[in-house]
Parts: sequence; structure tokens; C-alpha cells
Amino acid sequence: MLDKKTGLLYLKKRSITEVLIFLIFLFPFIMAFLLEFLKLPTLVKYSVDLMYVCAFLSVVISKQAALKKNITPFAVFFIVFLLYTLIIYLFNFQSPFYYLWGIRNNFRFYTAFFLFAVVFEEEDALGCLKLMDFAFWINAAVSVYQFFILDLRQDYLGGIFGVEKGCNAFSILFFSIVIGKSMIQFMNKEEKTWLCFVKCAVSLLIAAMAELKVYFIIFILILVASAIMTRFSFRKVILIAAASVFVMFSGMLLPLVFGDSKAFTLETFLETITATNYATQKDLGRFTAIPTISRDFLTSRLSQLFGMGLGNCDTSSFDICNSEFYQSHSYLNYNWFSSAFLFLETGYIGLIAYLSFFVICFICAVRQLKKGANELFCRISMIISIICIIMVFYNSSLRTETAYMVFFALALPFVDASQMADNPKNKEVIAWQ
Repeated sequence: MLDKKTGLLYLKKRSITEVLIFLIFLFPFIMAFLLEFLKLPTLVKYSVDLMYVCAFLSVVISKQAALKKNITPFAVFFIVFLLYTLIIYLFNFQSPFYYLWGIRNNFRFYTAFFLFAVVFEEEDALGCLKLMDFAFWINAAVSVYQFFILDLRQDYLGGIFGVEKGCNAFSILFFSIVIGKSMIQFMNKEEKTWLCFVKCAVSLLIAAMAELKVYFIIFILILVASAIMTRFSFRKVILIAAASVFVMFSGMLLPLVFGDSKAFTLETFLETITATNYATQKDLGRFTAIPTISRDFLTSRLSQLFGMGLGNCDTSSFDICNSEFYQSHSYLNYNWFSSAFLFLETGYIGLIAYLSFFVICFICAVRQLKKGANELFCRISMIISIICIIMVFYNSSLRTETAYMVFFALALPFVDASQMADNPKNKEVIAWQ
């Protein structure tokens, strides 16, 4: 790194806690490489649990969190939501292992959010965003190889996120962060025109190859949000015009790549998301899941409000954590949609509470922006907050390891900008003037 005041090169000292948090951020990008390429055991995934537990305890013991007043609303949310799930579980008790597994699957990302916001500094966050830009091009190259050489399509085309079924959904969240950042910087004259345009085109082409129809809608949403959040300029008009062409062209590719697929239109997209069933005649559709669950399982008003208890419908490779409900009703595929999962376990109150976290993120990001926080960070968080609400109903990617990068993006407005690289206590000079 370069010290702007002295012109000295330095390496910043890193604590073990900071290293652990960076590894948590990095894990979604290397998970497929570790598990699918190196064939390491799936237990590797749970090493992240140990990382965030150790990092969280370190932060709490050091009282570092006490200095971050801007995360108070999130701390209140965390405690209230946790107490809610505990109280409801006492009335729906089945197994302590079910509840602990439910806590792990739902609250680990809040812990990661807390750690990113409390420990990361502005330069750390910028470094992670640059790393995501670099990973974008690696992902593009891997996706092209998978498509043309390995002949992988649709659910199996995940780029750096793997080749297992459903891995393509991870790309939606990844692209949302990278393209959102790119559009905001372009409209603020901080990124070159050709670079932004190429990123947009590449993301849409990969989305077409993986048949990620929802990404076309999200791409338009990011474009509109970025345009609203930034000042008017001719660059904005040019980007909107070019992006419209990119979307139409990518949508036209769908029937060419997949013979049984229709060209992307708003009508075909609405048909997809409003279908009664998703994959089979017996499972749930995205927007029919909650009404079906209310009719067949949560039949009383109380059960609809509070659900069956956190963890009581969860699934796991560990038999002790694999709930009886999932074993008998896995054919419904409710675990494919976060909204259905949350409604079953926590009811309407739990689902609304879960969604409220993203609303709080949006509101607090706006407040941070007004206080003079990093504009790029706040804008990214605001955009991702909106997309997360959509993704809760679209799939279950916010329950997977990919969500670590999402909660990093949500935490961006709250990282510390007061301890930047020009603080001599945080660096070690190693080179020349």
C-alpha cells in the first residue's frame, strides 16, 4: 500500500481476527474449488463456522463493538429476532439440535455482517470490492470454458461457484454487487465507459448461458436504481441505451441456446415466477408456496403467525439435525425458497422480521450517506438491500455460503473510515521513499 502523506510503501499489520474475517469473505469464491476440484470433504464448509465464532468472541471480549453506534439498530434486531425464535421454539420444542441447527443456518450471516461492520476499515472494504472485480473476469473465463468445452448448461453453469445443480443462482448475487458498483462508478465518472459496458455485456451473456432469467430483471432494477441515485449526465443516457440493447440481445439468445426456451420477455418471466409448481407436480411454486403451506400445514391463525419453530423443518447431512418434517415432506422442495422455509418455521411474524432487516439496512445506509459516509458504499448497500428482498422469494441463495458476500455488501456503509492507511499505528514501513 502507498501512504499518501509520506510516499512510503507499507504493509498493514493484520490481527488474527481481521484475517479470519477476510477468509469468511473469501470463502464463497473458493468453496467450489476446494470441494469440487480438490475433492476436500464437505466438513471444510463448517470451518467458516469456527472462524466467525472465534472472530465474534474476540470482538466482544475486546469491546470493539462498543465504538460502533451506527450498528445499534442491527444489534437490537439481532437480539429481538433471536429471542423471538427462542420463545416460539419453547412452545414447539422437538430437539435442541434442530433449534441449534436453525440458529446456525439463519443467524451466521448476521454475525458476519456484524464482523464486517465492526472490524473492517474503508481500505479493507475497497480491497474486497477490487477482489470481486478480479473474480468477475475469472468467473467469466471459467463460465465460457464450462459452456463450450464441458457442455454445461442452466443450473450446472456456475463459473467459479461450481458445477453442482443450482450453483448458477450464486452468480445472480455476485453479478448484482459487481455490476451495481460498476454502474454507480460509471455514472459518477469514476470508471471508464468501455469497462462498464463490457462488464454489463459479459454478465448478461453468462446469465443467458445459465438461463438466469431473473437476472435480466435485476439488471434493469440495478440500472434504474443507479440512475436515480446519481446526478443526471449524458453518460447515464448512454448507459441506459446500451444496457437496453444488451438485455434485448441476451434475451434473444435464450431460444437459440435452449431450443425449448422462449425469448425473454416480461410475460414469460411472469409465467415462470407465478407457476403453481416449480419442478414437479407436487412441489411448491415461488408465489404459491405460502398459500399452499397455510392451507395444508399451518392451518390455524396462531401457527400461521408463529410457524412450527426454527429448525423444525430444516435439513442437514447430519442425521441428528435432519428434521422429521423435512424427511416426510422434502418432496415439496420448500427449502428451495427462503420465503417458504421462513414461513414454515417462523410464520408471518418471522418472515416479516427477516425482511425488515433489509429495510433497516436501506434506511441506515441512507442515513450514513447523509452523514458523509462513503457514497459508493452506501449506494451499493441500498441496491443490494432491495435485491435481497426479491431473492428471499425467488430462491434460497441467502441461506447458502454465497450470502457472506451479500452481507459484506450490506455492511459497507458502516465500515470504519476513521482509521485509514495514513495512521502510523496501523502500518509497518517496508520500502523506499
